[in-house]
Amino acid sequence: MSENTPQARTGSVPNPRLYSPRNLRRYRRLVVGLSHKLAWKVDNDHLLDLYAALMTPTHLEVGPADAHFLLRSPAPAGSSGEPVSAALRQIHLMDLNDGPLDYCAPRLAEHGLVIPHRHDVLTAPWPLGDASVGSVGMFHVLHCVPGASLRHKQTAFTEAARVLSQGGVFIGSTLLGVEDPHTHNNHLARRLQHVYNQPGRNIFHNTGDRLTDLRAMLDLHFASVELTVMGAAGVWVAKEPRR
Repeated sequence: MSENTPQARTGSVPNPRLYSPRNLRRYRRLVVGLSHKLAWKVDNDHLLDLYAALMTPTHLEVGPADAHFLLRSPAPAGSSGEPVSAALRQIHLMDLNDGPLDYCAPRLAEHGLVIPHRHDVLTAPWPLGDASVGSVGMFHVLHCVPGASLRHKQTAFTEAARVLSQGGVFIGSTLLGVEDPHTHNNHLARRLQHVYNQPGRNIFHNTGDRLTDLRAMLDLHFASVELTVMGAAGVWVAKEPRR
């Protein structure tokens, strides 16, 4: 690891009010339905396609929110190409807030064995063993956790690489800071980011997040990286974890 890479800040603060049952029930309509479309310009069909194509029978979802994409993704295929039955699937959920874990676990129960972990994405080690899962999903999480830049959030990348099997895949997206020249932020996106990044609100922490740092963190921990910009977000598919 580069000596110039800052150490990740630990100690994210839970926000139970934001992730309350009431807000999680509205998440699909307000966030996935409206914010993705009108502000962040994120293509939900593309995100769902990533799950459908790359999620494995043993999966870790970091920051599951309301499990929108997990619930809508088809069962992953096994080595024979046939869908894996729920009895043979493991779905790990990791979040610092109890709300998403309590909300998602019963809804995903028919899809596989659900294993919740209350844990901070920025605190190592994550509560999973080395090379223990085939896929990790981390969608719209990193812009919600503290750190002056994505280089300060490197534990998320280090631990994703550690818990992935050698043939595993890390998929995710994060909203980048509005001053990043590579992103496309309309007036609504800029206004929302300004409000959400206000000190003390504990909603967004991405003012200093840049695409170049996201690329650097992914390249540091994975040998194969596909990184694209989608509206205000950086979206990635990373394979071949570096140990």
